[in-house]
Amino acid sequence: MSCAKCERPFRHGTDDTITINKKTYHSDCLSCDKCSKAYDGSFSPDDLDKEALCLECTQSERTKKAQENSNTESKNAVSQCGGCGLPFNPASKHITKRYNNKEYHHNCLKCQQCEKLIEGEIYDDDKNNKIYCGSCFKSHDKQGFQKQTQQKEQNQQKSVRFAEKLAETLNRDELAAYYKNEQRDNDESFPMEYPNNHQRIQFCSACMLPFHPGSRVTQAQDKEYHYECFCCEKCRQPINGVFTMNSEGSKFKCGNCLQKNYSSSTTLCTECDLPIETSRIDFNGRSFHVECFTCALCHRRLNPSQTFSLHNDQPWCHQCETDTKYCYTCGKPILSSGIKCEGHDYHKECFPESSCFSCGKPITTAGITYEGHDYHTKCFKCSNCHKLLENEKILCVNNSKPLCVVCNDELFAKRCTKCGKAIPANQKVTMFDEKPFHEQCFQCVKCHRPIGSKKFYKDQRGLICSNCG
Repeated sequence: MSCAKCERPFRHGTDDTITINKKTYHSDCLSCDKCSKAYDGSFSPDDLDKEALCLECTQSERTKKAQENSNTESKNAVSQCGGCGLPFNPASKHITKRYNNKEYHHNCLKCQQCEKLIEGEIYDDDKNNKIYCGSCFKSHDKQGFQKQTQQKEQNQQKSVRFAEKLAETLNRDELAAYYKNEQRDNDESFPMEYPNNHQRIQFCSACMLPFHPGSRVTQAQDKEYHYECFCCEKCRQPINGVFTMNSEGSKFKCGNCLQKNYSSSTTLCTECDLPIETSRIDFNGRSFHVECFTCALCHRRLNPSQTFSLHNDQPWCHQCETDTKYCYTCGKPILSSGIKCEGHDYHKECFPESSCFSCGKPITTAGITYEGHDYHTKCFKCSNCHKLLENEKILCVNNSKPLCVVCNDELFAKRCTKCGKAIPANQKVTMFDEKPFHEQCFQCVKCHRPIGSKKFYKDQRGLICSNCG
């Protein structure tokens, strides 16, 4: 039998050998097939058992393959709610909301603390990536609340000044064309706060002011509005659910005012807000036309007598319940392309960028970074005794691997010439004849007391302190 690398035969009982990928090597012949790093005890076979890879190359290959195996995102990717993760029904007559480039169902833009719909300004907690209503964020972070409120006021003033300047020379239609980049070439006066001359500016279709960064936007009939601008023409309240509009698309009515147009005995469909004149489906205190009671994912008509499940108060058919995969990071359903890695599914945007230096698996929660490498908390152990190091105050490292102080001293510290034990780094070392001693081991052979800083001499018996000499 010979080495798979150098092809020299093994000498039975004398050569150190390593077997990996069903191949046997001399221990000093094995190196990573990718980067040629010498074997350090952490090599593993690749997924096809063809290559021997070091830990760094193994992690790199796994991440690369996970991204390559993800499905190519189609042009008609499913639009998902930023709150519940469910898709939007294109036939729905409810408004949708947009905030910080995420779109939400009308009832999903909620404060993370009180869990109520946010009716006023929205405040961000960048540390934990959560949104709050004004009152909750003020109690949560008073200084952050004041800073964001001031920034919102400044952004609003910039928007108004910018629009007023344009309105001096442009009418409403020309202003809309300007925002859409239909008649904007090289405008030297274009404010820096807004996109460059080649980008479309998003603006409110009611007041014609551009949206400033962090604006909460209501989307209806392919147009966008400030939340406070999209109001019912009768009650003048912001519309926060179902609505209807006139033929010109300029006036709107909310669901509450619409109900007043019918007799008290008339039942309106929760989905389309039209009267139900014949058969209907009652579900969770709501009424639907038979054709409007559909699966929230695939929009196929549901039969109330058949099995279906509820997610975020919306019905799912049995097939969607069975087929849908959930993101291991955020827990929301994966409705378009995703990434599968280590037996878990991820949204592309949720797939962890870092993987554990010890086990090679993605780090999806809080981890530990040490000496430039990332670890799961449970994987951050001494590479010798395997004790968890999370709460250790002093750590050592060897060959990029962490060690506890005890193991580091045991493996690498100087050893006392007398007792043979390790001399910890935090203890004083006494050197004599270029040999190390514990301070207590460097002692007189007659009185057996540590010599310390006293004078001494050496004879055939050993070291003699000045008191005994």
